[in-house]
Order: sequence, then structure tokens, then C-alpha cells
Amino acid sequence: MRVRTVSVQMVREVRAVVAALKAEGDSELAQQLHRASRSVALNVAEGLAFTRGARQANHLRVALGLARESLMCVELAVATGVVDEAAASEAWRLVDRVCRMLWRLMRA
Repeated sequence: MRVRTVSVQMVREVRAVVAALKAEGDSELAQQLHRASRSVALNVAEGLAFTRGARQANHLRVALGLARESLMCVELAVATGVVDEAAASEAWRLVDRVCRMLWRLMRA
């Protein structure tokens, strides 16, 4: 499924933001973003292993929450000036895309 592929791309892009946060000394936000973004991909994979039903819905709901958390982490990195907006734009775009994809999957 496409959301799986995009979530992996998202993790790759987020790594640059995580590295910038670590370099600027914000290891706490870096760790939170790192964990949340990876957990999105893992929960997507787990959720898609099930056919429609409560187990799939639960994993996708968790993945959406973690994706929104990742989005906020990227926004905070930019808002605090740790990461340049241009440098974070692709990560933000992919995280936002995963959020929208998960929302559509959950509503289908």
C-alpha cells in the first residue's frame, strides 16, 4: 500500500531534522521526533497486516497520532529556530502527507 512507502520516505527525510536538532543541542526533541516518526511506519505496517476491523483501525489511529506528533516536532524545530524552514520543508510535507493518507484510510 502507498502509505507504507510514503511513511518510509518520511522517516528518511525526518532524519535530517533529527540530526540538526542533535547538532544544536536539543536532543530531547530529536529523540522524540526520531521515535515518533519510526513508530508511524511501524504502526502502518502492523495495521496493514490486518484486514479491515478493530485491530487495523487501532494501529492506523495510533499511527495518525504519532504522525501528528512528528509534525509538531518538525514545527517546533522550525519555530525555535533550530532548523531552517527550507531545510525542514520536505520532512514537513511528507509527514503532512502521511497524516492525510492515514485520515483517508481510517474514514474509508
